[in-house]
Amino acid sequence: MTTPERDYCYFIDHRKYNRNIGCRRHDNAYGINGGGSERDRWRADLAFYRHMKGEGDPMALPSLLACLVFGWFCWNYHPGKGLWRGQLLRRFVKAPK
Repeated sequence: MTTPERDYCYFIDHRKYNRNIGCRRHDNAYGINGGGSERDRWRADLAFYRHMKGEGDPMALPSLLACLVFGWFCWNYHPGKGLWRGQLLRRFVKAPK
């Protein structure tokens, strides 16, 4: 019995263009490790883009733009800027009742 492969790509089909590996690397580089600085986020997003571009994926640029915008608002640590001041999921879990 084999263990099913985890789907790391939430918004695009992970079976095409070897995307799942790129998404997994991106999560491991930034998201799963609990975030980091703006520079860490940028590095992880660009590595993800280079992987997709290297596989000839037509969604490379739209995915990079989505990662930059969505990631900045929802997953990046940037205290004192805008609405979000930490990872989005942690924000909701620790929200006052």
